[in-house]
Amino acid sequence: MKKYVVLSLFLALLLYGGVTGKIVGRVYDAETGEGLPAANVIIEGTVLGAATDPDGYFIILDVPPGVYSVTARVIGYEPMTIENVKVSADLTTTLEFPLRQTVIEKKPVVVVAKRPIIKKDLTTSVAIVGRKEIEAMPVSNVQDIVAQQAGSVRRGGQIHIRGGRAGETVYMVDGIELKDPITGAYDTHVPQISIEETSIYTGGFGAEFGNAQSGVINIVTREGRAKFSGDLIYRTSDMRFLGRDIHRFFDRDSTENLHRFEYALSFPIIQKKLRAFVSGELERTDGRWIHTDSKRWTYFGKISWAVTPKAKFALEGLWNKRKRHFINARWIYHPDGLPDVEDYSNLIGLSFTYAPSAKTYMKLVYGRYMTQLFYNVFEDGTVDANGDGFINPTDHDTTIYRVNPWTGEVDTLIYPSDLDGVDDFADVDCDQNVEINGVETDLYWPELDYPFTRYQDEHGYYTSGYYRIAWHKDRSVVHTIKGDLTTQWTKHHEIRTGFEVKIYDLFYYTADMASGGNVYMEYYKVKPWGGALFATDKMEFEGLVVNAGMRLDIFDPRADYPADPYHPVTDISTGGEILNPVRAPMKHKWSPRLGVSHPITERDQLHFTYGHYFQIPRLALLYRNMNYDFSGAFPLVGNPNLEPEKTVSYEIGIKHAFSDHLLIDVTAFYKDISGLTDTEAIFYSAANYYTRYKNADYGSAKGFEVTFKKFSGGFWPHVSWNLVYTYQIARGKSSSERQNYEFIWAGWVIPTKEHYLDWDQRHTITFNLAFEFPQGEPMFGVRGLDNLGISFVANYGSGFPWTPPSRSLIQRINEERMPPTFNVDMKIHKDVKVGPATISFFTVVHNLTDRKNLLDIADENWYYAFGDPEGRWHNILVWSERRLIRVGIEIKW
Repeated sequence: MKKYVVLSLFLALLLYGGVTGKIVGRVYDAETGEGLPAANVIIEGTVLGAATDPDGYFIILDVPPGVYSVTARVIGYEPMTIENVKVSADLTTTLEFPLRQTVIEKKPVVVVAKRPIIKKDLTTSVAIVGRKEIEAMPVSNVQDIVAQQAGSVRRGGQIHIRGGRAGETVYMVDGIELKDPITGAYDTHVPQISIEETSIYTGGFGAEFGNAQSGVINIVTREGRAKFSGDLIYRTSDMRFLGRDIHRFFDRDSTENLHRFEYALSFPIIQKKLRAFVSGELERTDGRWIHTDSKRWTYFGKISWAVTPKAKFALEGLWNKRKRHFINARWIYHPDGLPDVEDYSNLIGLSFTYAPSAKTYMKLVYGRYMTQLFYNVFEDGTVDANGDGFINPTDHDTTIYRVNPWTGEVDTLIYPSDLDGVDDFADVDCDQNVEINGVETDLYWPELDYPFTRYQDEHGYYTSGYYRIAWHKDRSVVHTIKGDLTTQWTKHHEIRTGFEVKIYDLFYYTADMASGGNVYMEYYKVKPWGGALFATDKMEFEGLVVNAGMRLDIFDPRADYPADPYHPVTDISTGGEILNPVRAPMKHKWSPRLGVSHPITERDQLHFTYGHYFQIPRLALLYRNMNYDFSGAFPLVGNPNLEPEKTVSYEIGIKHAFSDHLLIDVTAFYKDISGLTDTEAIFYSAANYYTRYKNADYGSAKGFEVTFKKFSGGFWPHVSWNLVYTYQIARGKSSSERQNYEFIWAGWVIPTKEHYLDWDQRHTITFNLAFEFPQGEPMFGVRGLDNLGISFVANYGSGFPWTPPSRSLIQRINEERMPPTFNVDMKIHKDVKVGPATISFFTVVHNLTDRKNLLDIADENWYYAFGDPEGRWHNILVWSERRLIRVGIEIKW
């Protein structure tokens, strides 16, 4: 069976979706209405185009998202160009060319495309945000964009879509998944300036997308254009050079001092054939609290080569690196005892597209995504490294001048530094033999004379010692191979078939030096693999659009687990070697998907979505402590035999356009979630147990969303808005796969019924308001107030739940509610034309009203007793940032 599945993966002709759209339409005689055969329809500035069939219909497939001019020509008729044609990934743009007869050659008649307010082929809830919209918004990254959409809830820096856990959303860039398979997190950064379009799927998604239960964030990056163009942006909140009072006005916390430089260059190498796009983002900030400073470097590039009108290569790369620190309120007086952190990621993508005919194209894609996390406590100075009898924690020799009490003379004492640039405890070569002061030993971490002691003052603040995680390094490499075949089988049927193969190379190494001499070690190297097959049929009729598909996912963990969980190891006193190991079997799941759109009238549409969505738990839950090391007091082990987690999702909605610029969308949804990862305690002796992950958790989410949107144009042409209200209830047995583990450790009763989840925000309101005044149309008719834009983003969220203390062993899980939150951000820009360039001066204000929002509770018991959410160690990070103003300049040509 295994050989058959693998063979099928490589023999199928398939597609990965979500990167390009298509243009369809008809060229006809303006007077008679008869279709014009053999007319040429060309997308200006590209090699893309098509010829019409005998009835005048045409189809242009594989069109990158963007705004284009499209021209239709046929002998004996005036050519016609439609400008401002918007193409979005996975959607169909429809055009009509009514041509008039002529006996002499004329320049094309130019018209501006009328964008349909209701996209008839949208069968699910998806927000499509283009580059111009992103530029106008007061946002800094993709996550900020996602957080503004219906069904999105942000808590603790993580985004939850329609009641799902944070790891149930997948981020994709140009069809390649960017997810750390160990943590399940999106842990890279795509420069905002390099994004052409972002599609946020929240209600369901087609069979071409997998390994996600709640949402898909599909990012399509920019490509090189026919003309040389560029974009330079600098922004800062560092106004210290203007004085303390002005600086504090800009930054109420007075600590961020952000400096960010962004650039983007687009240029042709060979006109219409070979084009390049490069971008980058460099950022430095001091953060809003001690030890929250960070630096980031991000670079992106893409080369597109149209070898022929039928064949195209594309090569792209993303490189991201960030340096930061651990933060912890109890370590505020001794931050050097916390680890320094360095995370790094890169992506290499290569694709080849070939169109054997006007109605068929195929694509092959290879992607390599690598992500790495490293942290270590810099321990120099904890020992007398140079053997002079003194511990000198400095980076230079220390000179002390002391008066001799017997002679009255001044003695000069020089103490050489113990800092030699090498950590005292490290394992740089990751061979599980620790280096001490750079010298290799045969000592294992539990055998070290490590400085476990962490001294505290009378208030519980740490004053010396080191954080418990002494060493950590993980590295994940994911090789992705995708193939495609897309065929416009008939006028009404677009058939897609596809495959995907993923090969993982995972490394994980951590030494957790807990208190009491307990050491929790993890070390593994594994190479699992997975794959998928899918087929879809997009059926487009006059009054009905159906997206139907089926997906098969497979995953081979390639790891062992004990045959008898109650006799797991050869030596129960230490563990470390599995007794009677059994290879975990391959998993496979079928996922049916169905989306239906019924355009009732030109201004009314009914849509319905149903689907099964599976995802492998984050791989840390499969491979954690996979050799069953029992050296710690409360060992927790992974389970490579975990089943995929499952969500069955339903949604139904209706859209109504009041005009060509005003739209309302009401959608109701329900999600049944099962097979989530939980834990169970397994006693391998009368007094000893270990905890293992298992599929035992469950939950549900339900609610409705109302989106009221006005596009620019029509009444109040310079004003646009988007008002989104979400009502939802998210319940489950636990908010984390660690809940049972922590409850057992604390001696509490394990819950058996559903509770409100940590991110259960009952009411969420987002209001985007934008004013754009182009050249020659000033605001309020005031001279000089043109080329001006102002946008606001207001967010309201009802209070998140929290768990008050209980007087019994049964916990009162999330029975209380925190106060609601409210925030307003604003962006103002003024553009000035200087020759071929546009210079834009802008200001971004975060938390315009300077409201102090409570985001979290540091200590529930302390909060319950004293009403102070900061806890006994005054963690100010439980509050939102105060008002923060950033100013900047952008030069675009």
